[in-house]
Amino acid sequence: MPTPYEPPEPGTGHVRPPAGPHPALRPTGPSIPAAEIPTLQRRLRALLRDRPPAAVLCDVRALVAPDAPTVEALLRLQLTARRHGHHLRLRHVPEALGLLLALTGLCEVLPTDATDPSDPSDAADR
Repeated sequence: MPTPYEPPEPGTGHVRPPAGPHPALRPTGPSIPAAEIPTLQRRLRALLRDRPPAAVLCDVRALVAPDAPTVEALLRLQLTARRHGHHLRLRHVPEALGLLLALTGLCEVLPTDATDPSDPSDAADR
């Protein structure tokens, strides 16, 4: 069951991790400020510590007003994940973010993950 929206506290990395067995991030949007990128990377490193290699799911549905720092943040998260043997996959990509990734040619670098029908957080999308 999705958790209710909680605004991020300053310095928390602009991320609220969803509940679940897989490493996951959920930026709280509507964009990611450049100043939050180092904090996001630290949080991701902590999340991945001592975990076997796997996909890190990043639920980006809240990123409805993406900009260049948002794309940079996602790229840096992908790089951080790869450095730790993991890979980032975007879920619930808003149209604006999808278009921005296509325009910049980054769709293959930041791949999307198909919605899992068994995932209760996907129920709102059906």
